[in-house]
Amino acid sequence: MSNQKPQERTDAVEELDELMTDESTEPGMGYTIEYDDTDSADAGADDTDTADSTDAEPEATAEPSADGAGTDDVDDSVFRAYPMFSMRGVTVTGTKTGEHIWNDLTMRCEAGTSYGVLVDAHDTRQHDTLVALMAGFAHPAEGSVMTKSTPLHDLTPLELRGHRIGVLLQQFALRGDLSAAANLEYAMDASNRNYLKPIAVLAQELLTHVGFAPSGDDNATQTERSRALVRTLGAVDRARVMVARAIATDPDIVLADEPTATLDEADAATILDLLRAQVHGESKQRTVIVVTTDPHVAGAMDETIDLTH
Repeated sequence: MSNQKPQERTDAVEELDELMTDESTEPGMGYTIEYDDTDSADAGADDTDTADSTDAEPEATAEPSADGAGTDDVDDSVFRAYPMFSMRGVTVTGTKTGEHIWNDLTMRCEAGTSYGVLVDAHDTRQHDTLVALMAGFAHPAEGSVMTKSTPLHDLTPLELRGHRIGVLLQQFALRGDLSAAANLEYAMDASNRNYLKPIAVLAQELLTHVGFAPSGDDNATQTERSRALVRTLGAVDRARVMVARAIATDPDIVLADEPTATLDEADAATILDLLRAQVHGESKQRTVIVVTTDPHVAGAMDETIDLTH
């Protein structure tokens, strides 16, 4: 995987369209993975990044007290100043029409919370552009898209989608020519993280965690099920594997685009519950963002950000 920063393009949709050309791809509760971060490319980056004064909100300050309470206040104020994910004054213009796809878009999403981002069902260009911007596939002409104090465009694809953001795209989240377990192993291997367990073991644990290979089954049954090719799976099982793959590298942010589009009402509720549960890991609080045109799906998250007006 290349460590070079993606070339900026003025049309975010064209960037996303280019990404979605791999013929090997096929449509389709809180958990934290332990890994050794001593050799990770971005080890400690979240704690040491400094904000660009033109893009980031100013850092709040507090006077420390004798009992150390002031230190906690400083930590809390910095956390509030730099949310886990934010967009500030984002403007994107279509190269052919010259019209604004998004104009002065601003939002903030905190750790430990799930968000349903509601977009216009009749404007697919706006929808696709938003997902491309949030996932770091494209960058705005104006404004900033950030994770904590770091602009997404300052991160390499490996740092961003291998470490920071787990992306669940409805039609391109999985490789149909690989098994459920192999899809997870592929993502973990590509991330270059140093895991404390073999990735094959972690993949099986993740699949059990999301309900794909139930914990009540014996080991042989679990292993056989996890080795089934993704293209042979039903819609809800694919969705479970998508969630497992999105959290396989233990990201800070999980971004899901229309994760229930192919599911019936009961299965959709199951997957939304599963996504919402990912905000609470064993050692971290994540941000979960679901982009959707369905008000019911957006409303199933902790908070709704309505961009249809």
